[in-house]
Amino acid sequence: MGFELRNTVENHLLEKAGLPQEKLDEFITESAAHLRRLMSVLDDAIDDGDFEEIISNAHRLRGGLCNLGLEELSMVAKNIETTAAGNAPAHLSCYFMRLRRELKPLIG
Repeated sequence: MGFELRNTVENHLLEKAGLPQEKLDEFITESAAHLRRLMSVLDDAIDDGDFEEIISNAHRLRGGLCNLGLEELSMVAKNIETTAAGNAPAHLSCYFMRLRRELKPLIG
């Protein structure tokens, strides 16, 4: 996992969320798997033009990213959600590609 991203997540979980140190690796592994599933479903929904599915999964992704202390990336997920709600797909793929690039160290 990218050092900076890992540090951000660890610091948030330990200092702000109060996660015990001994649970950290397990929680990050489970969170990464959850985000990976959401990104996969979101990718398929964008390819299919399924706006309801995009909105729903972008919202879940947004919450998951916030829970990990990744507020900036959460805002990108919000942009996906908002764009899909407007049925204007022009920038959906760009937002998604940014998320995928930024999250790659975490979700593989």
